[in-house]
Amino acid sequence: RCLGCSMSAGYASAISFTAAGIAVGASLASLAYNTFRIAERQGSDLMMAETTAQKLETAAQKLEEIYAAAVADLSAVRQELTATAELRQALEQATAIKLKGELQAPSTAAAFPVNVEQSLAKQDTAAEAAAEAAADEAAVAEAATEAAAADAEAALHARCDSLFVEQAFAPLLETLTAALSSGRGAPEQLLWRAARACKKLAEAEDPKSEVRMEHLRDGLEYATRALEAAPELGAAHKWYAILLGTRPGSTADKIKSSFAVKQHFDRAAELDPADPTSRHLVGLWCYEVARLSWLERKAASALFASPPEATYQEAYTHLSHAERLEPGFYANNRLLLAKCCSEMGQRQEARDWLPPGP
Repeated sequence: RCLGCSMSAGYASAISFTAAGIAVGASLASLAYNTFRIAERQGSDLMMAETTAQKLETAAQKLEEIYAAAVADLSAVRQELTATAELRQALEQATAIKLKGELQAPSTAAAFPVNVEQSLAKQDTAAEAAAEAAADEAAVAEAATEAAAADAEAALHARCDSLFVEQAFAPLLETLTAALSSGRGAPEQLLWRAARACKKLAEAEDPKSEVRMEHLRDGLEYATRALEAAPELGAAHKWYAILLGTRPGSTADKIKSSFAVKQHFDRAAELDPADPTSRHLVGLWCYEVARLSWLERKAASALFASPPEATYQEAYTHLSHAERLEPGFYANNRLLLAKCCSEMGQRQEARDWLPPGP
């Protein structure tokens, strides 16, 4: 409809242009006549009149060309108006047929609008494909960024674990604190490793020194933060329980904390069933409780309605489980197995768990 309006406007402009041209031609003819009359009355030079006549003849020829072009433009406008009317009629017919649900095959009149719809549909499909391609590229870029970050994080963890194996605990703690300050990597993975480093640094100090106590306090703080950041991380539970068990205090305090220690050891073994150390720590807790003296048990009973309880058999079950997970992973695990067997009167099996003599 807008196309028809613009064509009608063009038609009107062409007609106005033609009328203006005819008026200019009439004025030029009148000017020629008056020029000859003036030359005749005043006896002017005939050559000047002839020159003026030639110029007028040239102007008349140009006017005829302009008129011919205007006529051609009028013819083109008529054809475009006719095509526009036919197109409008075809679009109205196609719309009516489509609304009735009877459009089966495009007729001659409706062929053009149907092709337009198909073209628009193709353009929409192409646009959707381009959008999907852009989304895929963005996803690939995001995946590449995540992969690079994961690789960097894995490299950091490998570096830290290498320092731990080398027993370079001070450089290890410096590396971990720097990574935590810069926000690199998952904090929980760095925090439990920092807690472990603090525990190892504390073991190298005098048992009663303030430096040792400071390392243990820092380690417990790191472990607490790791547990808060990732409650389902087995390593966080394990090192929290280890450092909680080293906290100084009265006998009542130690007995009270032992419940929490056992709870976190059990949770660590549950979350990381392939870790022999977590299972060993559960067995160690059971062994320490089983070997409490009569006096210590009475003291615990006086302080708590339900004091901690465990048997050598329970300790043996967990310790042997740890040994099956990774045979020989820790010499003290086999020693504890031998002690459990000895307490249960199984002398021969106790000797089997000990290393052969010279």
